[in-house]
Amino acid sequence: HTHTHTFKKMLRSAAFTHLLRNSNSRGALCASRLLSTSRFDWQEQTEADKQPNDIEAVFRNAMRHHHLANTAYPIGHLKTIRPYRVPRLREQKEIVTTLQGAYGHLKEMMLYAHIPFCETRCQFCEYTVVDPRNGKQGDVQDMYFDRLVREIELYSAALDTKTKKIVGFDIGGGTPSMASTRNIGRLMEAVDKHFSMDPSAFEISIETTPKIAARDPQKLQEYFNMGIRRISFGLQTTDFTLAKKLGREDGDYVRQACENVRNAGFKSFNIDLMYGFPRREGTADTFPRTIQDTIDLDVDHITLYRMRYKGTKMAHLAGRVPLRQVNEQEAAARAILEENGFDGWVGKNTYSRVPGSSGCSDYLARRVEEGLPYIGFGLGAQSFSHYTLSYNLGAVTKRLSQYFKSVDLGRIPIQDLYHLPPSGAMGKMAAVSFYFGGINQQHFEHCFGVTLEQAFPDVVQFVLQHQLMVWTDDKTRLQLTKFGKRHFAGCIALFYAPAVQRYLMELPGGEDFGEELFPDPGCPTAEHQPQSTAQPQFQPSSSSSPTSSDWARRLNDGTVMMSIDGRVQRVGFSTLTGKRSFHSAATSASASVPSTAVGPDRMSRGMFEFGNVLFGGNCNQNCPFCIGKQLDENLTSRNLRTYPPKNFDAFLEAMRTSQTKKVIFTGTSTDPQLYRYEAELLADVRAALPEVHVALHTNGLKALAKQQVFNQYNSVTISINSFRPEVYKRLHGTRYMPNLVKIMEVASVPIKLSCVLTALNKSSDDIEHYLDHCRQAGVKRVAFRHLFEDTRRWGLFAQYQPAFTFCGNPVYQLDGVEVTYWCFDETKGRSLNLFPDGTLSEEYVLKAAAARPKTGQQLYAEEQL
Repeated sequence: HTHTHTFKKMLRSAAFTHLLRNSNSRGALCASRLLSTSRFDWQEQTEADKQPNDIEAVFRNAMRHHHLANTAYPIGHLKTIRPYRVPRLREQKEIVTTLQGAYGHLKEMMLYAHIPFCETRCQFCEYTVVDPRNGKQGDVQDMYFDRLVREIELYSAALDTKTKKIVGFDIGGGTPSMASTRNIGRLMEAVDKHFSMDPSAFEISIETTPKIAARDPQKLQEYFNMGIRRISFGLQTTDFTLAKKLGREDGDYVRQACENVRNAGFKSFNIDLMYGFPRREGTADTFPRTIQDTIDLDVDHITLYRMRYKGTKMAHLAGRVPLRQVNEQEAAARAILEENGFDGWVGKNTYSRVPGSSGCSDYLARRVEEGLPYIGFGLGAQSFSHYTLSYNLGAVTKRLSQYFKSVDLGRIPIQDLYHLPPSGAMGKMAAVSFYFGGINQQHFEHCFGVTLEQAFPDVVQFVLQHQLMVWTDDKTRLQLTKFGKRHFAGCIALFYAPAVQRYLMELPGGEDFGEELFPDPGCPTAEHQPQSTAQPQFQPSSSSSPTSSDWARRLNDGTVMMSIDGRVQRVGFSTLTGKRSFHSAATSASASVPSTAVGPDRMSRGMFEFGNVLFGGNCNQNCPFCIGKQLDENLTSRNLRTYPPKNFDAFLEAMRTSQTKKVIFTGTSTDPQLYRYEAELLADVRAALPEVHVALHTNGLKALAKQQVFNQYNSVTISINSFRPEVYKRLHGTRYMPNLVKIMEVASVPIKLSCVLTALNKSSDDIEHYLDHCRQAGVKRVAFRHLFEDTRRWGLFAQYQPAFTFCGNPVYQLDGVEVTYWCFDETKGRSLNLFPDGTLSEEYVLKAAAARPKTGQQLYAEEQL
């Protein structure tokens, strides 16, 4: 009943390595069992789990169903792991034999006891809780604890548990503190009697509520006297109006509860918070306030739970919460927590201000990090070993009767026991590991005898290539980056068993992200750096985004929260004058800037054609002729998370002084719709310059996902250099093309297309093909542009007479499409340009601000593609 030395040696053998490299790795792992001398092993995989899935398709569909992919693994039990279910017969012979094989050899393990009682069932609850009308009755609780103790005895008889050392024990629910301390004491005594447990060697943890903790301080003291050393309660939100709608009324109890916890002697105190609830459009987001309020309670640990809708009374509302909302709430919370001394790996749910602490109970920490097996006692409780996954009776019905009857008959009260295949066991361990935002390489190999690269070669390559995850310096962990955290559902699903992945892939509906692989790129720049491998010592964020202490100070300095397009905006008002101000992280306009800098005193020469607000950073395309590749590095610095852009006040003042009537959001090295605070900045421009026309120059890949803010511009120019897929891929560095027809259907603003001319798309046939697509989509204006400093001329449109000229460039009317033939080298004009580093320039040609000695033609080198 053990993973023998012979079996582990076989797993590392050349034959097994060859098997891994020449077939589906997880299927190959199953094949290895044919050579094993172990008496107990993983189940044979079904055909559904032997067939690997396309990685991009898995990632894309998991993101589409991010609310579901984020729930407890596995998903879709009846279709995914049902074939591995051990028959549940009256004598339980197969169940007991399987449990003995899975747990019999263990020297260390952990326990969880589920107490399914609550004062009320909250709207957001997904857990096994009995009808509160029954759960409140003392005699019902006594009968439940009778069976709970009896269940422990049944496991002890089956597994000879007295020899097994307990290294983690959680008492959860439900609300365990609804039970009497006498019954909690009975539970502790039963565990101590039937297992080898030293309460002083680890933290036993229990859950309560603010109301109970405030009203019954003696109960907390008795817990501490029993040897329980960690306590946690769910606060969820300090927006108590929202809390009441969710079924909670904690507002009057929170501070007294915290005081009582400390007075009882607890030095490990956690509060749970939740985000991802539906919000009314135009209302302020109160979650940042909740974070700061909770920090002010002087707790040791704070755990952030994303709302999981499956199995709750709010399941029908999942579609009202977009991915962007939950990502922004999580990122804002993380920034505030870090600034206040709370540490946690990227992607980790729990943050702690205690040095060296994970913030979690020992039970959860070792379950997540090491994959250590555990047994769950009580109604609907889950148990997991490296070979099995099981759920107790009541997990579905949430009723006590079946559980009581099974225990009374002397049967272990298991509803479903699954003897897992390797893919299922790996998928479950990986899913739990992602609670800490990654997977421990050493513990994974200890559990399964293979490395992550051997078990998931293509997946590891994919997440590393796209900077979704990184290896820590000592390569002990494969950890999410902040970019990966924004695509959590897609990343975690890559490690699921093929049948579970296929279930997600075949589900209809979900959030529509169009054809984009990464629907919420955020700022994929410095976010990709791994964190320290020491137990969480998180580096403070350098972002100047409107998070952290600004929320804590907003009532004092007049800063208030507004919401535009469902996102948080920081807007400053002077408490004395009531006038709006911009909180710039940059130096003032008088600070040292390049010689091309512009100040209000230089505006006497009159109006610019337009003002450019330029963005820099990683892009969702990789165009070979991108202007950012021709500019000095400081002019393309990353500012996708800087709010407002550096020197923004000076830019606005220059726009006012020169009376320039147009502002364009565009990029040097990225797309402006990747800017995190696009909606907020657009509102700022309109407030400061109410008469100005605001335009967007974009590649269109985010147009549908950000449809609401897209339609807030006065006009939009979309860069599409070909409608032929093979040519588009070479000119844009990606095969993902914006859905122009759909964009035109939903757009309420004028749209123009821009096309850079190269040897790949400049023929008469190419031009006509392009214009035909424009006409079919309903596009009325197109600009064909020569690369800057490309001296070649192809004589396009020579047979036509221009209708007029614009900035020296001819404009034609061609069958309902207005076509401008644009040459930057010959264009005369002036523009005001705010570069990402805060540089202000009045050079029309961006490269003239500070150019590298390269031309667009040299960069492109199209003949050598």
